[in-house]
Amino acid sequence: MKKVRDFMSHDVVYFSPRASVFEVAKVFSQKDISGAPVVENDKVVGIISISDIVRFMSMKLAKANIAQIPSLSLLLLNFVKSGKDFLLFKKEIERISKTEIRNMMSKKIISIHPDASLLEAACIMEKNDVNRLPVLENDKLVGIIARADLVKALVE
Repeated sequence: MKKVRDFMSHDVVYFSPRASVFEVAKVFSQKDISGAPVVENDKVVGIISISDIVRFMSMKLAKANIAQIPSLSLLLLNFVKSGKDFLLFKKEIERISKTEIRNMMSKKIISIHPDASLLEAACIMEKNDVNRLPVLENDKLVGIIARADLVKALVE
């Protein structure tokens, strides 16, 4: 039976809870990833994803009365299309980008052990609607397994 340890990534990108949204977004873009564990004192304390960032930014922009558009994608499209209040929008984005991820990360840790089966990993991801699981052994982060790793395992 195929195990998590056989398909997980061992070189895990992770962040401190004090990392800024800008730092995280930059690494996500450079590494072509959409989420990562948040680690403090060698312990996973959260998960940050693009969805968390988009949700947080949309909420903050709505609070600042910059726009009442339901999604960040539509908001960006609206500003590009009309140019309306662009300076205000830009200032708010700059302010938000300095926010620490501790304020938007998911604090519920859903993890898996490296000796678990890939079927168990798939079931946990599906049940909890998550795209990645930190792999913990003795409460230490030893890897990460994502849905893409499960697809890779299917074809091998």
